[in-house]
Amino acid sequence: MKKNMKFKVMLFIILTIIVVCLFFFFNKKEEVNNPESNIDNPSEEQNNEVENKPDEVGTNYLNDIKYTVKVDKEIEDVIVEFLNVYYNSIKELKENDMTYLFKDSTSEQALINQTAVSLLIETRKLKPNDLSLDKAKYDLDFIEVNTNGNAVNITVLENNYLNFNFMKEIESKIYNIENEFTLEKVDGKYKITKYNKVQDFFVMITDLYSGGGKTKLDQIKQDYLDLINEKLKKDRKDYNDFLNGTGINRKTCDHEYNREEALKQTVWVNKRDPEWMEFDSNCQNFASQVLYSGGIPMDYTGSASQYLQWKGYDYSYNESETASGLVYTWTYVPYFREYALNNTGYGLCATVDENLYYAEAGDVIHVGTTGPTRHALVVIGDYKKDGKTIDILVNSNTVDLENYPISAYSYPYVSLIKVYGWNE
Repeated sequence: MKKNMKFKVMLFIILTIIVVCLFFFFNKKEEVNNPESNIDNPSEEQNNEVENKPDEVGTNYLNDIKYTVKVDKEIEDVIVEFLNVYYNSIKELKENDMTYLFKDSTSEQALINQTAVSLLIETRKLKPNDLSLDKAKYDLDFIEVNTNGNAVNITVLENNYLNFNFMKEIESKIYNIENEFTLEKVDGKYKITKYNKVQDFFVMITDLYSGGGKTKLDQIKQDYLDLINEKLKKDRKDYNDFLNGTGINRKTCDHEYNREEALKQTVWVNKRDPEWMEFDSNCQNFASQVLYSGGIPMDYTGSASQYLQWKGYDYSYNESETASGLVYTWTYVPYFREYALNNTGYGLCATVDENLYYAEAGDVIHVGTTGPTRHALVVIGDYKKDGKTIDILVNSNTVDLENYPISAYSYPYVSLIKVYGWNE
Protein backbone atom coordinates (compact mmCIF):
# COMPACT_ATOMS: atom_id res chain seq x y z
CA MET A 1 0.00 0.00 0.00
CA LYS A 2 2.79 2.41 0.93
CA LYS A 3 4.66 1.52 -2.25
CA ASN A 4 1.57 2.17 -4.34
CA MET A 5 1.08 5.59 -2.70
CA LYS A 6 4.74 6.46 -3.21
CA PHE A 7 4.46 5.50 -6.88
CA LYS A 8 1.41 7.72 -7.36
CA VAL A 9 3.19 10.70 -5.78
CA MET A 10 6.22 10.24 -8.02
CA LEU A 11 4.01 9.95 -11.11
CA PHE A 12 2.14 13.15 -10.14
CA ILE A 13 5.42 15.05 -9.73
CA ILE A 14 6.74 13.84 -13.09
CA LEU A 15 3.51 14.74 -14.88
CA THR A 16 3.50 18.17 -13.23
CA ILE A 17 7.06 18.84 -14.40
CA ILE A 18 6.15 17.78 -17.95
CA VAL A 19 3.08 20.06 -18.01
CA VAL A 20 5.09 23.03 -16.71
CA CYS A 21 7.83 22.45 -19.30
CA LEU A 22 5.29 22.20 -22.11
CA PHE A 23 3.59 25.39 -20.93
CA PHE A 24 6.83 27.39 -20.99
CA PHE A 25 7.87 25.86 -24.30
CA PHE A 26 4.69 26.80 -26.16
CA ASN A 27 4.37 30.17 -24.45
CA LYS A 28 7.91 31.09 -25.46
CA LYS A 29 7.27 29.92 -29.02
CA GLU A 30 4.15 32.09 -29.21
CA GLU A 31 6.11 35.13 -27.98
CA VAL A 32 8.79 34.59 -30.60
CA ASN A 33 6.28 34.19 -33.44
CA ASN A 34 3.78 36.80 -32.28
CA PRO A 35 4.69 40.37 -33.40
CA GLU A 36 2.27 41.72 -30.78
CA SER A 37 4.44 40.35 -27.94
CA ASN A 38 6.05 43.01 -25.75
CA ILE A 39 9.05 40.83 -24.82
CA ASP A 40 12.22 41.92 -26.67
CA ASN A 41 10.11 44.12 -28.97
CA PRO A 42 9.69 47.91 -29.10
CA SER A 43 6.69 49.54 -27.53
CA GLU A 44 3.76 50.44 -29.80
CA GLU A 45 5.01 54.04 -29.85
CA GLN A 46 8.51 52.89 -30.81
CA ASN A 47 7.10 50.66 -33.55
CA ASN A 48 5.28 53.60 -35.12
CA GLU A 49 8.46 55.66 -35.12
CA VAL A 50 10.46 52.89 -36.81
CA GLU A 51 7.79 52.36 -39.48
CA ASN A 52 7.83 56.06 -40.34
CA LYS A 53 11.52 56.01 -41.10
CA PRO A 54 12.84 54.76 -44.47
CA ASP A 55 14.42 51.32 -44.73
CA GLU A 56 17.82 52.78 -45.59
CA VAL A 57 17.86 55.91 -43.45
CA GLY A 58 21.54 55.24 -42.77
CA THR A 59 22.53 55.54 -46.44
CA ASN A 60 24.57 58.70 -46.90
CA TYR A 61 24.54 60.32 -50.34
CA LEU A 62 26.45 63.41 -49.18
CA ASN A 63 29.56 63.91 -51.29
CA ASP A 64 30.99 67.25 -50.14
CA ILE A 65 30.02 70.12 -47.89
CA LYS A 66 31.04 73.78 -47.74
CA TYR A 67 30.33 76.48 -45.20
CA THR A 68 30.01 79.97 -46.60
CA VAL A 69 28.55 80.59 -43.13
CA LYS A 70 28.90 78.55 -39.96
CA VAL A 71 26.03 76.25 -38.99
CA ASP A 72 25.23 74.27 -35.83
CA LYS A 73 26.25 70.61 -36.25
CA GLU A 74 22.86 69.44 -34.94
CA ILE A 75 21.09 71.50 -37.61
CA GLU A 76 23.43 70.20 -40.29
CA ASP A 77 22.68 66.62 -39.23
CA VAL A 78 18.92 67.14 -39.58
CA ILE A 79 19.30 68.67 -43.07
CA VAL A 80 21.65 65.90 -44.21
CA GLU A 81 19.24 63.25 -42.91
CA PHE A 82 16.35 65.00 -44.68
CA LEU A 83 18.23 64.98 -47.99
CA ASN A 84 19.46 61.42 -47.55
CA VAL A 85 15.88 60.20 -47.14
CA TYR A 86 14.90 62.18 -50.24
CA TYR A 87 17.74 60.76 -52.35
CA ASN A 88 17.01 57.26 -51.16
CA SER A 89 13.40 57.75 -52.32
CA ILE A 90 14.25 59.00 -55.80
CA LYS A 91 17.02 56.46 -56.27
CA GLU A 92 14.67 53.53 -55.81
CA LEU A 93 11.50 55.37 -56.89
CA LYS A 94 10.05 54.23 -53.60
CA GLU A 95 8.45 56.88 -51.41
CA ASN A 96 9.89 57.07 -47.89
CA ASP A 97 8.24 59.07 -45.16
CA MET A 98 9.95 62.40 -44.48
CA THR A 99 7.34 63.92 -42.17
CA TYR A 100 9.02 62.57 -39.02
CA LEU A 101 11.71 65.22 -39.48
CA PHE A 102 9.15 68.02 -39.09
CA LYS A 103 8.01 69.52 -35.80
CA ASP A 104 4.47 68.44 -36.65
CA SER A 105 4.29 65.47 -39.03
CA THR A 106 0.73 66.45 -39.98
CA SER A 107 1.49 70.14 -40.65
CA GLU A 108 0.97 71.68 -44.08
CA GLN A 109 4.73 72.13 -44.46
CA ALA A 110 5.37 68.43 -43.86
CA LEU A 111 2.53 67.36 -46.15
CA ILE A 112 3.50 69.74 -48.97
CA ASN A 113 7.01 68.30 -49.03
CA GLN A 114 5.78 64.70 -48.83
CA THR A 115 3.26 65.28 -51.62
CA ALA A 116 5.88 66.91 -53.85
CA VAL A 117 8.30 64.00 -53.44
CA SER A 118 5.47 61.55 -54.04
CA LEU A 119 4.52 63.41 -57.22
CA LEU A 120 8.11 63.27 -58.46
CA ILE A 121 8.34 59.52 -57.87
CA GLU A 122 4.95 58.68 -59.39
CA THR A 123 5.65 60.87 -62.42
CA ARG A 124 9.00 59.19 -63.08
CA LYS A 125 7.41 55.75 -62.75
CA LEU A 126 4.96 56.65 -65.51
CA LYS A 127 7.71 57.49 -68.02
CA PRO A 128 8.87 54.84 -70.54
CA ASN A 129 12.56 55.16 -69.58
CA ASP A 130 13.84 53.74 -66.29
CA LEU A 131 14.29 56.90 -64.21
CA SER A 132 15.41 55.15 -61.05
CA LEU A 133 19.05 55.91 -60.26
CA ASP A 134 22.11 53.75 -60.60
CA LYS A 135 24.16 56.31 -58.63
CA ALA A 136 23.40 59.49 -56.70
CA LYS A 137 25.39 61.97 -54.65
CA TYR A 138 25.08 65.60 -53.64
CA ASP A 139 27.13 68.55 -52.36
CA LEU A 140 25.95 71.24 -49.94
CA ASP A 141 26.94 74.84 -49.38
CA PHE A 142 25.45 76.61 -46.35
CA ILE A 143 25.18 80.22 -47.51
CA GLU A 144 22.91 81.93 -44.97
CA VAL A 145 21.91 81.49 -41.31
CA ASN A 146 19.54 83.77 -39.40
CA THR A 147 18.10 83.35 -35.91
CA ASN A 148 14.66 84.68 -35.03
CA GLY A 149 13.74 83.82 -31.45
CA ASN A 150 13.59 80.03 -31.21
CA ALA A 151 13.63 79.65 -34.99
CA VAL A 152 16.77 79.23 -37.12
CA ASN A 153 16.47 80.03 -40.84
CA ILE A 154 18.94 78.26 -43.10
CA THR A 155 19.57 78.66 -46.82
CA VAL A 156 21.64 75.90 -48.37
CA LEU A 157 22.58 75.32 -52.00
CA GLU A 158 22.52 71.76 -53.28
CA ASN A 159 24.38 70.31 -56.26
CA ASN A 160 23.57 66.78 -57.30
CA TYR A 161 25.09 64.19 -59.61
CA LEU A 162 22.76 61.50 -60.91
CA ASN A 163 23.19 58.44 -63.13
CA PHE A 164 19.78 57.33 -64.34
CA ASN A 165 19.45 53.60 -64.88
CA PHE A 166 18.40 53.94 -68.52
CA MET A 167 21.65 55.82 -69.32
CA LYS A 168 24.07 54.76 -66.62
CA GLU A 169 27.15 55.98 -68.47
CA ILE A 170 26.07 59.64 -68.43
CA GLU A 171 26.18 61.76 -65.29
CA SER A 172 23.36 64.30 -65.13
CA LYS A 173 23.99 67.31 -62.91
CA ILE A 174 21.85 69.93 -61.23
CA TYR A 175 23.60 72.91 -59.64
CA ASN A 176 22.58 75.55 -57.13
CA ILE A 177 19.23 74.15 -56.02
CA GLU A 178 18.11 76.55 -53.30
CA ASN A 179 16.73 74.92 -50.13
CA GLU A 180 15.24 77.09 -47.37
CA PHE A 181 14.78 75.53 -43.93
CA THR A 182 13.37 76.88 -40.70
CA LEU A 183 14.11 74.71 -37.66
CA GLU A 184 13.19 74.83 -33.97
CA LYS A 185 14.30 72.73 -31.02
CA VAL A 186 11.70 70.28 -29.72
CA ASP A 187 12.61 68.25 -26.61
CA GLY A 188 16.28 69.03 -27.19
CA LYS A 189 16.29 68.05 -30.87
CA TYR A 190 15.96 70.26 -33.96
CA LYS A 191 12.87 69.75 -36.08
CA ILE A 192 11.83 71.40 -39.37
CA THR A 193 8.95 73.87 -39.18
CA LYS A 194 9.15 75.35 -42.70
CA TYR A 195 10.71 74.18 -45.94
CA ASN A 196 10.85 75.44 -49.51
CA LYS A 197 12.73 74.17 -52.55
CA VAL A 198 13.13 75.80 -55.96
CA GLN A 199 12.72 72.78 -58.22
CA ASP A 200 10.08 71.58 -60.70
CA PHE A 201 8.22 68.96 -58.66
CA PHE A 202 8.08 71.22 -55.59
CA VAL A 203 6.84 74.39 -57.28
CA MET A 204 4.23 72.32 -59.11
CA ILE A 205 2.60 71.83 -55.71
CA THR A 206 3.22 75.26 -54.21
CA ASP A 207 2.04 77.02 -57.38
CA LEU A 208 -1.45 75.58 -56.92
CA TYR A 209 -1.81 74.97 -53.19
CA SER A 210 -3.45 77.70 -51.12
CA GLY A 211 -4.87 75.63 -48.28
CA GLY A 212 -7.08 72.64 -47.68
CA GLY A 213 -4.67 70.19 -46.11
CA LYS A 214 -3.98 66.63 -47.22
CA THR A 215 -7.25 66.27 -49.14
CA LYS A 216 -6.43 69.22 -51.37
CA LEU A 217 -2.78 68.20 -51.77
CA ASP A 218 -3.80 64.69 -52.81
CA GLN A 219 -6.19 66.17 -55.36
CA ILE A 220 -3.49 68.45 -56.82
CA LYS A 221 -1.15 65.48 -57.13
CA GLN A 222 -3.79 63.29 -58.78
CA ASP A 223 -4.77 66.03 -61.23
CA TYR A 224 -1.15 66.32 -62.28
CA LEU A 225 -0.78 62.56 -62.71
CA ASP A 226 -3.94 62.45 -64.83
CA LEU A 227 -2.62 65.30 -66.98
CA ILE A 228 0.80 63.67 -67.33
CA ASN A 229 -0.84 60.40 -68.39
CA GLU A 230 -2.77 62.29 -71.02
CA LYS A 231 0.38 64.04 -72.26
CA LEU A 232 2.21 60.70 -72.44
CA LYS A 233 -0.39 59.39 -74.91
CA LYS A 234 0.48 62.26 -77.24
CA ASP A 235 4.15 61.63 -76.58
CA ARG A 236 3.80 58.01 -77.73
CA LYS A 237 2.11 59.18 -80.93
CA ASP A 238 4.86 61.77 -81.49
CA TYR A 239 7.49 59.08 -81.02
CA ASN A 240 5.87 56.81 -83.61
CA ASP A 241 5.63 59.76 -86.02
CA PHE A 242 9.31 60.50 -85.41
CA LEU A 243 10.29 56.90 -86.16
CA ASN A 244 8.25 57.13 -89.37
CA GLY A 245 9.77 60.50 -90.32
CA THR A 246 6.42 62.30 -90.11
CA GLY A 247 4.70 64.80 -87.82
CA ILE A 248 6.87 67.90 -88.27
CA ASN A 249 6.34 71.27 -89.99
CA ARG A 250 9.71 72.23 -91.39
CA LYS A 251 10.61 75.78 -92.43
CA THR A 252 12.89 77.07 -95.13
CA CYS A 253 14.91 80.12 -94.08
CA ASP A 254 17.32 82.50 -95.80
CA HIS A 255 20.20 81.42 -93.54
CA GLU A 256 20.75 78.15 -91.67
CA TYR A 257 21.29 77.87 -87.94
CA ASN A 258 24.89 77.05 -86.96
CA ARG A 259 24.28 74.35 -84.36
CA GLU A 260 27.96 73.69 -83.71
CA GLU A 261 28.53 77.31 -82.69
CA ALA A 262 25.34 77.35 -80.66
CA LEU A 263 26.45 74.24 -78.79
CA LYS A 264 29.67 75.95 -77.71
CA GLN A 265 27.63 78.47 -75.69
CA THR A 266 25.75 75.75 -73.78
CA VAL A 267 28.79 75.09 -71.56
CA TRP A 268 27.89 78.13 -69.41
CA VAL A 269 25.86 76.17 -66.88
CA ASN A 270 27.37 76.27 -63.40
CA LYS A 271 28.94 79.60 -64.25
CA ARG A 272 28.02 82.64 -66.35
CA ASP A 273 29.64 84.00 -69.50
CA PRO A 274 31.25 87.32 -68.44
CA GLU A 275 30.71 88.68 -71.95
CA TRP A 276 26.95 88.71 -71.41
CA MET A 277 24.38 90.18 -69.06
CA GLU A 278 23.32 88.06 -66.09
CA PHE A 279 19.98 87.92 -64.25
CA ASP A 280 18.71 86.16 -61.14
CA SER A 281 16.32 84.18 -63.34
CA ASN A 282 18.69 83.50 -66.20
CA CYS A 283 17.11 80.63 -68.15
CA GLN A 284 15.76 82.48 -71.20
CA ASN A 285 18.72 84.88 -71.21
CA PHE A 286 20.95 81.79 -71.46
CA ALA A 287 18.80 80.35 -74.28
CA SER A 288 18.93 83.67 -76.16
CA GLN A 289 22.72 83.74 -75.87
CA VAL A 290 22.87 80.24 -77.38
CA LEU A 291 20.68 81.29 -80.33
CA TYR A 292 22.78 84.39 -80.95
CA SER A 293 25.97 82.31 -80.84
CA GLY A 294 24.43 80.05 -83.49
CA GLY A 295 24.05 83.02 -85.83
CA ILE A 296 20.55 84.29 -85.09
CA PRO A 297 20.85 88.11 -85.24
CA MET A 298 19.25 90.46 -82.75
CA ASP A 299 16.05 91.93 -84.13
CA TYR A 300 15.17 95.53 -83.25
CA THR A 301 12.52 96.00 -85.96
CA GLY A 302 8.78 95.98 -85.35
CA SER A 303 6.71 96.66 -82.26
CA ALA A 304 8.33 95.60 -79.01
CA SER A 305 4.94 95.69 -77.25
CA GLN A 306 3.71 93.04 -79.68
CA TYR A 307 6.82 90.91 -79.00
CA LEU A 308 8.26 91.44 -82.48
CA GLN A 309 11.68 92.61 -81.29
CA TRP A 310 14.37 90.39 -79.80
CA LYS A 311 17.46 92.17 -78.54
CA GLY A 312 19.82 92.15 -75.57
CA TYR A 313 22.57 94.68 -76.17
CA ASP A 314 22.74 95.86 -72.54
CA TYR A 315 20.73 96.06 -69.32
CA SER A 316 18.72 99.20 -70.18
CA TYR A 317 15.14 98.52 -71.33
CA ASN A 318 14.56 100.13 -74.73
CA GLU A 319 11.58 99.54 -77.05
CA SER A 320 12.85 101.87 -79.81
CA GLU A 321 13.80 100.38 -83.16
CA THR A 322 17.48 100.88 -82.53
CA ALA A 323 20.46 98.57 -81.98
CA SER A 324 20.57 99.32 -78.27
CA GLY A 325 19.11 98.21 -74.95
CA LEU A 326 17.01 95.22 -74.01
CA VAL A 327 13.47 93.97 -74.59
CA TYR A 328 11.90 91.21 -72.52
CA THR A 329 11.58 88.71 -75.36
CA TRP A 330 15.30 88.22 -74.73
CA THR A 331 14.87 87.29 -71.06
CA TYR A 332 11.25 86.24 -70.39
CA VAL A 333 9.97 82.78 -71.39
CA PRO A 334 6.38 83.65 -72.45
CA TYR A 335 7.49 86.71 -74.45
CA PHE A 336 10.22 84.81 -76.32
CA ARG A 337 7.65 82.14 -77.15
CA GLU A 338 5.45 84.84 -78.71
CA TYR A 339 8.38 86.16 -80.72
CA ALA A 340 9.28 82.69 -82.03
CA LEU A 341 5.63 82.07 -82.92
CA ASN A 342 4.82 85.39 -84.60
CA ASN A 343 8.03 86.71 -86.17
CA THR A 344 7.75 86.47 -89.95
CA GLY A 345 10.17 89.10 -91.20
CA TYR A 346 13.77 89.79 -90.32
CA GLY A 347 15.34 87.62 -87.64
CA LEU A 348 14.52 84.28 -86.08
CA CYS A 349 12.99 81.61 -88.31
CA ALA A 350 11.47 78.87 -86.13
CA THR A 351 8.39 76.78 -85.39
CA VAL A 352 6.71 76.31 -82.02
CA ASP A 353 5.23 73.19 -80.40
CA GLU A 354 7.08 70.76 -82.66
CA ASN A 355 7.48 67.03 -82.09
CA LEU A 356 9.96 66.80 -79.22
CA TYR A 357 11.90 63.89 -80.71
CA TYR A 358 13.05 66.04 -83.62
CA ALA A 359 14.99 68.26 -81.20
CA GLU A 360 18.61 69.00 -82.12
CA ALA A 361 21.48 70.79 -80.42
CA GLY A 362 20.69 74.49 -80.07
CA ASP A 363 16.90 74.15 -80.12
CA VAL A 364 14.93 75.58 -77.18
CA ILE A 365 12.43 73.75 -74.98
CA HIS A 366 9.92 75.54 -72.76
CA VAL A 367 8.27 73.76 -69.81
CA GLY A 368 5.79 74.68 -67.08
CA THR A 369 2.93 73.83 -64.73
CA THR A 370 -0.15 75.30 -66.41
CA GLY A 371 1.51 75.82 -69.80
CA PRO A 372 5.02 75.80 -71.31
CA THR A 373 5.78 79.24 -69.93
CA ARG A 374 7.83 78.77 -66.77
CA HIS A 375 11.34 77.67 -67.69
CA ALA A 376 13.63 77.58 -70.75
CA LEU A 377 16.01 74.75 -71.59
CA VAL A 378 18.53 74.35 -74.39
CA VAL A 379 18.94 71.07 -76.25
CA ILE A 380 22.49 69.70 -76.31
CA GLY A 381 21.71 66.42 -78.10
CA ASP A 382 19.75 63.19 -77.87
CA TYR A 383 20.25 59.84 -76.16
CA LYS A 384 20.03 56.73 -78.31
CA LYS A 385 19.46 53.07 -77.54
CA ASP A 386 19.96 50.49 -80.27
CA GLY A 387 20.45 53.37 -82.68
CA LYS A 388 17.11 55.00 -81.85
CA THR A 389 16.57 58.29 -80.03
CA ILE A 390 14.77 57.61 -76.75
CA ASP A 391 15.36 60.88 -74.89
CA ILE A 392 16.51 64.47 -75.30
CA LEU A 393 19.36 65.94 -73.23
CA VAL A 394 19.27 69.56 -72.10
CA ASN A 395 21.32 72.23 -70.32
CA SER A 396 19.89 75.29 -68.59
CA ASN A 397 20.42 78.15 -66.16
CA THR A 398 18.42 78.75 -62.97
CA VAL A 399 18.05 75.89 -62.04
CA ASP A 400 21.36 74.96 -63.69
CA LEU A 401 21.13 71.63 -65.52
CA GLU A 402 23.79 69.68 -67.38
CA ASN A 403 23.26 66.51 -69.44
CA TYR A 404 19.75 66.24 -68.06
CA PRO A 405 17.13 64.00 -69.74
CA ILE A 406 13.93 65.87 -70.53
CA SER A 407 11.89 62.83 -69.43
CA ALA A 408 13.14 63.35 -65.85
CA TYR A 409 11.30 66.66 -65.66
CA SER A 410 8.01 66.59 -63.76
CA TYR A 411 6.42 69.58 -65.51
CA PRO A 412 3.47 68.33 -67.58
CA TYR A 413 3.83 70.93 -70.34
CA VAL A 414 6.82 70.57 -72.66
CA SER A 415 7.13 72.54 -75.90
CA LEU A 416 9.91 72.33 -78.48
CA ILE A 417 10.83 75.54 -80.30
CA LYS A 418 12.54 74.23 -83.41
CA VAL A 419 15.12 76.69 -84.73
CA TYR A 420 15.89 76.57 -88.46
CA GLY A 421 17.82 79.79 -88.98
CA TRP A 422 17.02 83.39 -89.77
CA ASN A 423 15.61 85.59 -92.50
CA GLU A 424 16.91 88.85 -93.91
